[in-house]
Amino acid sequence: MSGLLLAIPSIAGAAGEGFGRSLWVMTSARQAGSGGVALEDPWRQGELADLSTILLTSGLRWYGFGVQGGVGPQLRMGFDGFAFVPEGITETREASDGTYGGEGGQIALVEWGARMLVQRELLAAGEWRLAGLARLSTLVQRLPDEQNLGVGLEAGVQAQRGLGDGRALTGSVLAGPLGRGASRAFASEVTCGAGLLSQSRIGLLGGPEGYAAGLEGEVLSEGLVHGGLGLVYWFGRLAASGTTFFLRAGVRSAEGSAQTVQPRGGIGVLWRSAAGLGLQFDYAAVPIGELGWYHYVTLGVRLPQAAPAGHE
Repeated sequence: MSGLLLAIPSIAGAAGEGFGRSLWVMTSARQAGSGGVALEDPWRQGELADLSTILLTSGLRWYGFGVQGGVGPQLRMGFDGFAFVPEGITETREASDGTYGGEGGQIALVEWGARMLVQRELLAAGEWRLAGLARLSTLVQRLPDEQNLGVGLEAGVQAQRGLGDGRALTGSVLAGPLGRGASRAFASEVTCGAGLLSQSRIGLLGGPEGYAAGLEGEVLSEGLVHGGLGLVYWFGRLAASGTTFFLRAGVRSAEGSAQTVQPRGGIGVLWRSAAGLGLQFDYAAVPIGELGWYHYVTLGVRLPQAAPAGHE
């Protein structure tokens, strides 16, 4: 299957006043553990489904579900939905001078949304592959006295160049989301990324192993600059039967957040049957300063797939 899918880093940007950075949190444990950089999913092929949960140490929890698949030889589509339904959040008040004004009662808050991605292969010539993509996202936020609705559109391109010997260079540019929410228009960010993927026949332990390393930078509409560095190393061959183990590490710089520099890490395991059916479990931990930690868990089902150039 020649269709490509870029698992775009979770949508950044507020869908209007009141939405905060809700969609920044939503991503898979695979991406969260590697510095927030999408190292594995961008060149994944075949059909797959993921079920994710994200737990903040305070007890707040997010849920997500996603599916991806090819539609013909050059078109690929993905869909995912997510929800945040806390039992209750304590109201924090602000004094007239901007200082802490104490706490109130419990606030009811519900958020849910969905995202649909369409990706089209534009070029496949020699060692080069180029694809264009677009993703439409919606987010609904229900507060005690109001309901907000946001809609955003992202667009970008990604490229891959095979280097031979199971290696490939990757690159991507993404803009957005552009859209409207809570009665105001918004434009979020531009993200650029690059990476190297490699699958070797004989690795550190004498068997098939591989790695993916990459970086990305984000320029947000409010002038902040974010970025990440990530590394994934796996023991095994991703598209072959048997068990593959993953080690992930990375760091992310998030200016203006609760923790500016975030070291991250994660682990994973993928089992494939002789027929190619795969089951995968991934975990990642992300510190967010005084707010505690995010704990990401993703369970996935992988249908039989062909090995993409330079990766699997």
